[in-house]
Amino acid sequence: MEGLFKVIYVARIAEEDINNIRSNADIVSIIGSYIKLEAKGKNYFGICPFHNDHNPSMSVSPDKQIYTCFVCGASGNVFSFVQNYENVSFIEAVKIIADKIGYNINININENRANQKYYDMVSLASKYFVNNLNGSGGDAAKKYLINERHLDEKTIEEFNIGLASNNNNLSKLLKNKGYSDKEIIDASLASFGNTGLLDLFRGRITFPINNDKGEPVAFSARIFNGESDSKYINSRENIIFKKGNILFNYDKCKTEASKEKKVILVEGQMDAIRVYSSGIKYVCASLGTALTDEHIKLLKRLNAKIILCMDNDKAGEKSTLANGEALTKNNLEVLVVRLSGEKDPDSYILKYGVDTYKDAINSAITYFDFKMNLLKSESNLNKADELANYINSVIEELNKSDDDILKSVTISKLASEYNLDKKLLESKLIKKEPVKITPVKINKRKLSRNEKSAEALINIMMSDPKYIKLYEKRLGYIPDKTYRLIANDILAYYKLHNAFNVADFISYTESYPYSDLILKILSIEDYDPDDFEMLIKYIKKWDNEEKIKELKEEIKKITDINEKERINDLIIKIKRGSEDYEEN
Repeated sequence: MEGLFKVIYVARIAEEDINNIRSNADIVSIIGSYIKLEAKGKNYFGICPFHNDHNPSMSVSPDKQIYTCFVCGASGNVFSFVQNYENVSFIEAVKIIADKIGYNINININENRANQKYYDMVSLASKYFVNNLNGSGGDAAKKYLINERHLDEKTIEEFNIGLASNNNNLSKLLKNKGYSDKEIIDASLASFGNTGLLDLFRGRITFPINNDKGEPVAFSARIFNGESDSKYINSRENIIFKKGNILFNYDKCKTEASKEKKVILVEGQMDAIRVYSSGIKYVCASLGTALTDEHIKLLKRLNAKIILCMDNDKAGEKSTLANGEALTKNNLEVLVVRLSGEKDPDSYILKYGVDTYKDAINSAITYFDFKMNLLKSESNLNKADELANYINSVIEELNKSDDDILKSVTISKLASEYNLDKKLLESKLIKKEPVKITPVKINKRKLSRNEKSAEALINIMMSDPKYIKLYEKRLGYIPDKTYRLIANDILAYYKLHNAFNVADFISYTESYPYSDLILKILSIEDYDPDDFEMLIKYIKKWDNEEKIKELKEEIKKITDINEKERINDLIIKIKRGSEDYEEN
């Protein structure tokens, strides 16, 4: 039987894992974590992120677990959406979705990267630092971590905290491994001094900074005895480390955050380590920087609400505002915790205990309420002009929101609290026209009746496995080679799995030359299964027409009269058979 269907898909990922992730990852939920979707009929529609879209033209089908843009033609399953949106490989897309749904999977993404040597150097440095801390020369540093920073042995080990000895032995080790001076400096592990290479972090406690895959790519190093101009020294940005691409502890927290549907964002690494080691595993840190687009992309992967727990000072307040704005603009749900009595989560938990910190987290307020409270605290509401400015600021914030319930509740509270005319306040709200979801008609391909029949038949086959069996029993062949390959691969897939899953089949055929055609066929409104028998008749008639064409071409080349008569008789016989398939 013709067909391109293969059992082997991706050697480095177990097929069982791929199927389990796909089965548990609802495409509406996953795509909805990236773009806003609205239900219309049995499908969902949103602004397509793959072209300059203004009218919702992307359709997401929960039944078929596929998406289709009727303008740019982008289409596929949950894996291809994440792959294209995040601009990552298939393996990375699988990992991202696994993280979103809290599915544990070990994937070796250690590809033959051009910059692999830098990952190897930083990994070697991390192991070297850990060995130093656990050796005889690490006693003072370990005592500092345990007695002054109140970290236990388990936490020190789990976070691979180490010690850079007060010499240049790391540089010597790396040079003995064959790395050049330039490569060691480019990995931000050393700098040039008067006598050669100088280890960058010498004499400091080291905290490795991992990327989202759990690979160490940089270090933050702290003094622990004596004085220094800089309490911390961090790796310079380089080929494998960009501060704006990494959230500290993201690799450890992502599974729990996806499971709990929430993630706490703190400022410093010690805050993240303290919260995590206290049993709250859904925490990561921005390392004191404002959130970038890449940070937000990482947080979106979690499909979770964001709890901002910045430092309890003016700078932390500004960070909360800046990060809250960036997150809400990206349609993420944001809550805010402001700790009182201590500067940051690390010192707060040490002073009040983790249960008190949990209470604070559970009492988090919405970002909108945080902003309103801040506006109120900065105004003297006994003064008419400041009260007016405050109310206008609240309305300005409401006009940024699409939440009609929030608007109604807030307007009612303002009217009641300050004895104002509710209708006057409502008149200040910008009337937003409801989004008109008018799915753009797919560009019609000019198809012959035969092609339409084949596509309708294939569409119905993919809608219900019983029609796959009927195809094999009643037809088993389509004259056009491409349609025949698709039908045969549907049949092969069904026989292998004893079931048919559309999204799974798309993954198995996405590298085939006709994968786009499969998606086009699926994007058409479902055909009536009652037409299946009629379609079989049409295709049988089409097959007979093709046979007659071939015989007529053959007869032109024949000179023997008897052979010509035989072929003519055969043509007549086929034509008589075709009469059964003529339309009434």
